[in-house]
Amino acid sequence: MITGLTGNGRLLLTVNEDGNWNELFYPFPGQFQHLREQRLGIFDVPAARFDWLRRGNGYRVEQVAHGAGHLPESRWSGHGLSLVVRDHIHPNHDLIARVYRIRADPARPLRLFSYHAFQIAESMYQDTAYVDPTIPALVHYKRGYFFEFFGDPAFSRVVCGEHTLKGLRGTYVDAEDGHLEGRAVAHGAADSVIEWDVDARPDVDTEVRLFLAVGRSPTAVHQVRDYVRNGGYGRFVQESARFWETWAKRRLPHPPADLGARAQDVYRASVILLRQSIATTGSIIASPDTRSLVAAGDSYNYCWWRDGGYVAKAMDEAGLYENAGRFLEFAMRCQNPDGSFFHRHFPDGALGSTWHPPPFLQIDQTATVVAAVWHHFKRGADPDVLVDLWPMVKGAATFLVGFRDPVTRLPAPSYDLWEERMGIHAYSTAAVAHALERAARIADEIGKDPQTWRSAAEEIRTAAIQHFWDEGRDRFRRSVTPVDERLDSSVLLALKLGLLPWSDPRSRRAVDAIEARLAVPGVGGLARYEGDLYYGPENPWIISTLWLAEARLNLGDRERCRELLEWTAQHATATGLLPEQLDRTSGEPKSATPLTWSHSTFVDVVHKYAEFESRGLVPEE
Repeated sequence: MITGLTGNGRLLLTVNEDGNWNELFYPFPGQFQHLREQRLGIFDVPAARFDWLRRGNGYRVEQVAHGAGHLPESRWSGHGLSLVVRDHIHPNHDLIARVYRIRADPARPLRLFSYHAFQIAESMYQDTAYVDPTIPALVHYKRGYFFEFFGDPAFSRVVCGEHTLKGLRGTYVDAEDGHLEGRAVAHGAADSVIEWDVDARPDVDTEVRLFLAVGRSPTAVHQVRDYVRNGGYGRFVQESARFWETWAKRRLPHPPADLGARAQDVYRASVILLRQSIATTGSIIASPDTRSLVAAGDSYNYCWWRDGGYVAKAMDEAGLYENAGRFLEFAMRCQNPDGSFFHRHFPDGALGSTWHPPPFLQIDQTATVVAAVWHHFKRGADPDVLVDLWPMVKGAATFLVGFRDPVTRLPAPSYDLWEERMGIHAYSTAAVAHALERAARIADEIGKDPQTWRSAAEEIRTAAIQHFWDEGRDRFRRSVTPVDERLDSSVLLALKLGLLPWSDPRSRRAVDAIEARLAVPGVGGLARYEGDLYYGPENPWIISTLWLAEARLNLGDRERCRELLEWTAQHATATGLLPEQLDRTSGEPKSATPLTWSHSTFVDVVHKYAEFESRGLVPEE
């Protein structure tokens, strides 16, 4: 599971619970994942003992989020040794710095080993690894992707080999007797091991720095390598740390003082996570977690327009205005000619995979992008933004008006926001009405005719109450055509988008019914919907719980909102990361961790909570 991450919009590195590198994305967060495995080992020379540093072999490992930038830091201790490892990615250069600080009591010589197996461009075939002894440096490459390792101090030894194929386990085996004896070049499923010989003491750190330059050509990585060597190794580590100190000081908002320390820390971690999840293209990935690839053959490393739209709104709330703007520009480049948006896209804009038949639609995704444009304008008050994005808004709103059921006048059937069922859904309906009303506001602002969209929004809202409110059960159906009476937390989000005014007594009754049925006993939190089986029966979801928090706030119960914010923070990982959902029995993270939408919803509700305190109300979306 991911416990820490750092990036610069091109490179994104994640660290796992054993303190090893887990994913290495380039040239965009979410695309491509080039790393198969990385591990760290120590050979105790006097004891002639070798260990890979991981839980269960005499070492304890702890992960912390270091400093203002929540940088990944891992701390190992055991066998009279202590080792602290911190990972940095430079803000300007595509450069990773991994800093090791080692102590030993009693003092003794050690050999430190770093093993790496790549799957460059997400394939482990046709890779090359070679050693340049004149530097010394180690390079892995394939086609247009190059990865060059170099160190301070220089490596004592480095070897290349192969893994997985031909019955080979991997070159890491070469390190386990404390002596590297491999070759200087390998190809195919290539891997490598680096060794440093160090003298460790109990009273002072012995520091080793491993650098990895990443680029699209040999020249690009060599230039970064030479720049670091000529400029001073420590300087580049310091610049990376200093950047995040300055960024946090200048850009990171202060959470409300009446939230607990843990909630405040998770808020800060969440804003930083949003910053790490957006690529230079403007794509926002749902999660860097790739674990589902093994079980499902796919991952969360895509840009969904629903997730991205809500993340962009949270970015605007947190002052990351230029990042939200980049997302909307990316959306405009990916929009279909008819104005709609497909299921999801890769970070470079290519069409992503899907399990839905044509036309690959979840109609609320198109709606969410339109609403995000209005929210972006509202926070920045720059009419030029609306002029620039007007073609996308016009296309999407025109599509939404036309994509309607001729009988009910509701939006036509599409897949729900959970991406499981075809039908006409309460949340999707509310999202479309909300988007059309926002499109009408955008038209008003720049002198266009808003009437068609405004009339359609009013007609859809009127039809929604008629078709979705179940008078006999005194609650909302979650979908019609076909009718589905199960209680669903997405109705809370539909209410947020104006399905009913909060002053209408039916809103409170709907919220009460959802909380009474979907609240998870023991662990707490709110399940997605009745009968949910995804990763377990009716697990509590972070976003569902936070929708309840905001619903209670809208109904005037600020204390209940605070309780649910605190509950969410208490169920973040030790390093402040929020999963998609929790195990309903153990409370442990389940599914993708971190989930960007979970973090953006936490940020958004914290801001609504703060605004309620200052104004006595929650502003409209």
